[in-house]
Amino acid sequence: MTPYFGVSLYIWTGILSVTLVFLALGYFLGGKATRLGRTSRDLELTFLSALIVAALAILLAAAIYPALFPILARRHLIVGSFVAAGLLLALPLILLSALNPILIAMQPRNSAETGLRGDSGAGRIFFISTIGSVCGVLFTAFVFIPNIGNFQAILTLGILLCLPAILFAQFAGIGPAGAKWKLSLAGGFVAAACIALLLGREGYLRLITSSTVGQQTFNIVAEYTSVFGNIKIAEVRARDGDGAAERYLIEDGVIQAHTSLNNQSLAMYSYALRSLAHSHAPTAGRAIVFGLGAGIVPRNLARDGLQVSVVEINPDALAAAVAHFGFQADAVDMHLQDARTFAHNCENSYDVAIVDLFRGDSIPDYLRTREFFFDLKRCLKSDGVMVLNTVLDTAQDAPNQRLFATIASAFPILYLSGKRYGNSFIVGTSAARPVDVFMDQGPIPEAIAPLVRNAVFQSRRLAAGEYARWEPVTDDGNIFSVLFAKADLLERSILVKNLPPRMLVN
Repeated sequence: MTPYFGVSLYIWTGILSVTLVFLALGYFLGGKATRLGRTSRDLELTFLSALIVAALAILLAAAIYPALFPILARRHLIVGSFVAAGLLLALPLILLSALNPILIAMQPRNSAETGLRGDSGAGRIFFISTIGSVCGVLFTAFVFIPNIGNFQAILTLGILLCLPAILFAQFAGIGPAGAKWKLSLAGGFVAAACIALLLGREGYLRLITSSTVGQQTFNIVAEYTSVFGNIKIAEVRARDGDGAAERYLIEDGVIQAHTSLNNQSLAMYSYALRSLAHSHAPTAGRAIVFGLGAGIVPRNLARDGLQVSVVEINPDALAAAVAHFGFQADAVDMHLQDARTFAHNCENSYDVAIVDLFRGDSIPDYLRTREFFFDLKRCLKSDGVMVLNTVLDTAQDAPNQRLFATIASAFPILYLSGKRYGNSFIVGTSAARPVDVFMDQGPIPEAIAPLVRNAVFQSRRLAAGEYARWEPVTDDGNIFSVLFAKADLLERSILVKNLPPRMLVN
């Protein structure tokens, strides 16, 4: 759901509440089913049938959501996320959570021979069910998503639900022979349909989703799946065939890089970050860049003669940058680890730090706290400079001022530039000094040159009075997910409208 609805606080609230509602409903209906006077064999058939119907519901959801979710997201993100979560989760959760009370009803009651007293084995069943959920979470996070992506993963889950139903129907002593074969045929049909959709994924997605938005057509040339997100590399052309093709790096529905086919950046922020770094640290010899993207910023700084270190958590992002954007990893000091961990352990050795870390809709919360910025300060020399690429709240100033106060707790002198709607840049230093602001002298595409010029030359120093009354946000009370929830929703609503539905299927 992330590429369509984002990861704001409201979206998580919707997913969790929908999950709990349908789990509760399943427990209730499962308990009610056991009180209808059914025999043990009837309950066994109901149990196995529920697996197949749940798999069918998963199959239908996988077939529908690539076309439906973009419509829901463009109408209303919060309402759309509730509807989308219901589509994905309702029937499978109701049916599978109903299995627990059915299993309990199938246990011998108060039998001294079996050793089951009182709870009729309910404790054992819920124990196994919960441990199974833990295993399912771990298997999904570390096997399914990093290797096959979400679309394929849920179809694989549908297949795995059908297999035990088929096997138990044939080999367990349940029901008449006719019922066994009907159950097996139904399970086989649903499993076969899941396999067909799994194998025909690309053709099916081309059939039901569009690769075009506005006047542009997107063609996926590579895709990477990992625990850190889904990365797509797309070549983009005008629908009428005019103009040169461009290349995009898209991670979970967020455009992280935009270049020409010869790897020249077409994104304003890459030139603005470089210009601001040189303007505020003109004699810098060593730079550290947190967040690789397509590798444009560290590559250009290295070409300027700086010794550059890069911190990136996702190995697949590095692979994509090398394979599709001409990034040369041996030209920089590359660190594949979490930015917070690296900043906490590095020493005062860099002249300038560029923080370009976006995950989901914005910078992760734990990379916006007072503790992180103090760690970042320790990475820099005493006169070091921090340049942050961020997105501010355009509707209210309080979240922005809280962010300024948090950064200023480590870097007392702040400069702000960029667009009110879009990328903003915050420069932080430890002491005031004269700044000769100048624009990147490299070739800048004509279409974005005015945006770069505005970001660089309309920089202003923030007066401490603008944020002095606000307390810095700390690890102990990190509320940025609340403060920027509305801004994150606005950002995602813009993003989802600028990408075609085909690019959002992960």
